[in-house]
Amino acid sequence: MKNFSLSRNERVRGKKHFDRVFHNGKILISSDFLLKSVFLFEYNSSDCGIKIAAAVSKKAGKAVWRNRIKRLIKESYRLNKNEAVNKAKKKKVKVTIVFSPNRLNEDKFKKVKLSDISPGVVELIGKISQLI
Repeated sequence: MKNFSLSRNERVRGKKHFDRVFHNGKILISSDFLLKSVFLFEYNSSDCGIKIAAAVSKKAGKAVWRNRIKRLIKESYRLNKNEAVNKAKKKKVKVTIVFSPNRLNEDKFKKVKLSDISPGVVELIGKISQLI
């Protein structure tokens, strides 16, 4: 696996996985209140590492804007994942994370850049890696 890729095995897919994370997971919110993450740890798992997803509600904005937010969240994670992934593999923990906007919507933030999203994602990844 390449260091700066986001392969199919690193993504959360399927309603069953999302339901498990949202039902049993814990919530963290970034310090600027723009992003939140719901995460779930599974200890002593044979499939250790981190799986992520980006979920944006229809209330946040139109489809083009929502898809851009999802792309930016995944790109920010992809660029900053190394330390957290290595820690999860070292401790043999499977971490499932779903990122979503908290106070981020199209009405307030028409033009969103990677520099707007990245600090929140990096902060949340850091907080989660400390909890592993």
